[in-house]
Amino acid sequence: FKLCVAAAGIESGKGGFTYTCTGSCEIIDRFFKCHKRSGHGLMNLKSGLANSCNTFFYNYAFYIGGDKIYNAASSLNFGKAFDICESLSVSAGSLPQKESLSNIAYLANFSIGQGELLTSPVAMLNLYCAAAYDGSYSIPSVVKGTLKDGKTEPYEKGGRIRIMSDGTAAVLREYLAAVIEEGTGASARPKTVSAAGKTATAQTGKFQNGTEICEGWFCGFFPAEKPEYTVIVFSENTAEQTKSCGEVFAEIADGITALKGDN
Repeated sequence: FKLCVAAAGIESGKGGFTYTCTGSCEIIDRFFKCHKRSGHGLMNLKSGLANSCNTFFYNYAFYIGGDKIYNAASSLNFGKAFDICESLSVSAGSLPQKESLSNIAYLANFSIGQGELLTSPVAMLNLYCAAAYDGSYSIPSVVKGTLKDGKTEPYEKGGRIRIMSDGTAAVLREYLAAVIEEGTGASARPKTVSAAGKTATAQTGKFQNGTEICEGWFCGFFPAEKPEYTVIVFSENTAEQTKSCGEVFAEIADGITALKGDN
């Protein structure tokens, strides 16, 4: 979800924000921690995204404002059900009430995809498709077309939905490539093609042997310079993974690239 916050910030002309991460920051009457307890040091938007720095994004969200982030999320169909073919829908998930984001603790959680935000892999895919293309996306479908009178008619879901400018999308592609090349997404680097994307971890509130069960994600696209494919990999229990989601993404990217080379 940090990519949505980044898009909202760049679109509002606030892409130059910097923040020094010390490992935690005090919000109202409690400390919100970063995953790197010793801190990341001075972060800008590119390095904050590459290192998935929580404290950077807490404070970046305060700088942007909850309304702009909420509006960006809503335009991506977060919190809304939508059809991917007849009789098959993507679950709505949930967005927090816009008014609740005036509370900076709620906004901090929202900025890193926690709190009341619930989403589906398909909704997240919309965000990455927009970044991979020109800032717009089409509602995804599992149907390519329908057969009528011996002719195939494309299955149309309407026009493209623009959520950011082409310029913002280009910046995000550069930043997401840095996640793989310089940051937390190194395991997702394919051997045969360039790629861009980001890791994510979702809390479930469920525990096993005293340890919370977390869900792992990796969402990205390739080739990084001129994307043709967007892929999301999701693991329901990271403790039981034999491979990380990033590693699976890299194998998919290499596999598709090999198939294209054979044709």
